[in-house]
Amino acid sequence: MEPMGIVQARTPERIKENAANILDKLGLNMSTYINMALNQLIIQEGIPFSVKLTKSSYTNAEKINEVAATLKLEGLHLDENDIQLMQEIQHGNISFEQAREKILNEV
Repeated sequence: MEPMGIVQARTPERIKENAANILDKLGLNMSTYINMALNQLIIQEGIPFSVKLTKSSYTNAEKINEVAATLKLEGLHLDENDIQLMQEIQHGNISFEQAREKILNEV
């Protein structure tokens, strides 16, 4: 086994916590990420890569507007209850299945 060295870096606590949270969501820890970054730095002779969470290209308002526009083409519309239901799904307050049941019960 190759001998291991220690790398220490000082960073603001806020940055360390935010980075650790993202790495945790990616299934990595700080040590693994630093080794990945250093290996890629050597291989690429620069910093060419990104490892990040996928963010939606649409805002919640844009998603609702898109659904409303699609329904309008079909002669339907979203009322305030529909918009609230979509926002509850988006925020994780209810599942798609629960929303479906709620809609079916109203019909």
